[in-house]
Amino acid sequence: MKRFSDTRVFILVCVNAALYAFIVILDTMNAFDSITSLQGHICDVLKYTAIISCLLICAFAYSRTRERTPLIQMIVFCVTLGADLFLLFTPYFVAGVFVFIGAHACALIRYKPKWTPFVGAASAAVFLLALYFAPKLLHAGAEITLFIAVTGAYAVFIISVTISTFFAPQQRTNTILSRLGMCLFVACDINVLIFNAMIPGAAPHTASVVLMWLFYLPAQTLLALSACRWKTSE
Repeated sequence: MKRFSDTRVFILVCVNAALYAFIVILDTMNAFDSITSLQGHICDVLKYTAIISCLLICAFAYSRTRERTPLIQMIVFCVTLGADLFLLFTPYFVAGVFVFIGAHACALIRYKPKWTPFVGAASAAVFLLALYFAPKLLHAGAEITLFIAVTGAYAVFIISVTISTFFAPQQRTNTILSRLGMCLFVACDINVLIFNAMIPGAAPHTASVVLMWLFYLPAQTLLALSACRWKTSE
């Protein structure tokens, strides 16, 4: 059977499971406006702590193996923490998404490095085209135009990284964890888009408050575990 090769990693997964339970409870309360500002701040701190835990999973994996994969995934989580700092603790959503593009660029280097320049070029093209056409076709103001451009460029990267997990050479367990993690990540980002694009009070918007981190934390935990070396015992 497959099992953890590092007790520290197992402990951190248990920590994330506990944090996940608290986060889902608090987000559910938030969805129905039954949460205080202090509870909301505590929830955000718990969320950030969980991503730090994911970084530590990769750090422990790297300390044991000194392999390229956990090192790159550590870099991914370092950039992710910068993005989540904007998304959780500031109103600068676009800045957070822009930093997240860097995280996905690093992830693409992990899975299919030869794709990176082509995906980067496609992402830049989408960004520039959105800047040009959004004001003309949608009559969007500067803020909405920038939102469309950055999220479009981001979409190119996250879709590319998700596809790359189906082509990257990995061990079977790592492949499953990578693919499932990225698919959950996409599900999270669909709900992030719903949350930011829809009017508060609408049923999809209310659901997205809970579903974002319902998908996001498992996604990040699985991606952290996908960078670990797994062993088989009879």
